[in-house]
Amino acid sequence: MDSNTKITLKSSNSTRFSDEELHLICEYADVIACQCPAYLVTILRSIKKFRHYTLNCIEQFPEEAEIHTWLGEEVLQIESRLAQIVFEFMQREQLLDEQNQLDLEALRQRNRSALLEQLEPPF
Repeated sequence: MDSNTKITLKSSNSTRFSDEELHLICEYADVIACQCPAYLVTILRSIKKFRHYTLNCIEQFPEEAEIHTWLGEEVLQIESRLAQIVFEFMQREQLLDEQNQLDLEALRQRNRSALLEQLEPPF
């Protein structure tokens, strides 16, 4: 994917990110000086994996379905809240446009400007 690509994310009222969206956010977090988006996405992906694991436990251990169903529901709430935090973080950092698209060229320019400022000698 080149730097002119825009990634369309789900609307702000959504509390879910697809695995593909999480992968893309994490992949392009390197163009952001701060690594918070990558950390948040890594945590969110782990939570999603754990929730899927608990769903598999329901099938593998039907005698413990009640506890795993409860656990899956609780983890889903955490997943939804963290997804909202990721989305709001990207909004607050102006990483999304009005159509909820992550503009990679704008991110590249922003990162380049920040690096140039760091390289300029103080006078």
